[in-house]
Amino acid sequence: MRSVAVSLLAALSALGCASFVEVPVETPLQSKLDVSRFRRILIAGFVTDLQDADVDLSNETARLLQNQLRSNTRVQVIEPDRPPLQDALDNILARLDEEGSYASEEKEQYALEADRLLEDPEFWRKMGEEYQQPLIVTGKLDFEGQNRSGFQPEERVMRDASGSPRLVRGNRFMERKGFTLSADFYFIDSKTGELIHKERFTEEVLYGERQRVSPLSSYFELMDRLLPNFLGVITPQRIRGTRVLLH
Repeated sequence: MRSVAVSLLAALSALGCASFVEVPVETPLQSKLDVSRFRRILIAGFVTDLQDADVDLSNETARLLQNQLRSNTRVQVIEPDRPPLQDALDNILARLDEEGSYASEEKEQYALEADRLLEDPEFWRKMGEEYQQPLIVTGKLDFEGQNRSGFQPEERVMRDASGSPRLVRGNRFMERKGFTLSADFYFIDSKTGELIHKERFTEEVLYGERQRVSPLSSYFELMDRLLPNFLGVITPQRIRGTRVLLH
């Protein structure tokens, strides 16, 4: 035990005289999906909930993904004037209610038919023939605001009658609002119409009582977090960090 203690003291003394240097490093990560056989990629659009939304989820997400794919991949990004999935979804809506007023039963029916459409190989195969058999990206999106107000623990330093400071713990009601973005991405081989990969991402952001942020700004903030994860599915990534070297 005495020899162990002496060795430990010697090691600590050596560390006290050493210097530390932070060195930037990059760690390569392989993509989850091999897309080398595809020369083109098509963002076909997304299924969203039937509700009044402050953000056009399908169109905004398609635009952001197209921009990222152009900048970070070598595949040709097909950019139709309108996401081609939207026409099929509009046909489902037309069968439910032409006036655009949807009861809960109609919303459930729409969700069921939209899910069947996402899993229909023949539908995607025909779309692939129209767009020269690209890798198709589609799926489901959900974006919603949530009230996260409630009591939060709080610590304050107060002075007692003698003037001595003391720490006081308690709870304070705080108004907080949050936004959540969930994305289920489907990667489809349009030559066969079959699903070859599926990935789900969820991001959340909370704002304090003094912050006033619009839903659209929150959506873009959440997409900034989500986009690297999306790209990591189809392109190799590099994670930047630092390591500490001891002299």
